[in-house]
Amino acid sequence: MFKKFYSIEPFGIQALVIIRVFAGMLILIHGKVLFDSQVMNSMADSLSKDMGMPFPLLMAYLAKGSEFFGGLLLVLGLFTRFVTIPLTITMAVALFGAHHGQITGDGEHAFLFLLIFVAFFFVGSGKWSIDNLLKRIMKNSSIDI
Repeated sequence: MFKKFYSIEPFGIQALVIIRVFAGMLILIHGKVLFDSQVMNSMADSLSKDMGMPFPLLMAYLAKGSEFFGGLLLVLGLFTRFVTIPLTITMAVALFGAHHGQITGDGEHAFLFLLIFVAFFFVGSGKWSIDNLLKRIMKNSSIDI
């Protein structure tokens, strides 16, 4: 009965779709402030004053844009490995810039998102994704990528 638990073989690897979809939805929610100029201006002020970032308004829009559109693509499982790169960078800046590298307390969410995005960079989007559908279409056609 417990053989499956002690095995080194993957156990329910397709269940990763749940993590991918929910992580995508959560980060998309964080990024939806992209469409609120007042919040974006406040974030830009914070990036300028607290972190000394150049072009703070542009950086704020890039960060929230990567969260919103990256989250959407992550939910769909489309271009997953590519989209995890800007998401990982955004979370690294949040963790080490805004939260001073504290992986507990205030920086905990940024750290967990960073780990999730790095993991999906390595494992990909999984079987239930648009990436997999496109891969199968390309495999069955004469197009070679």
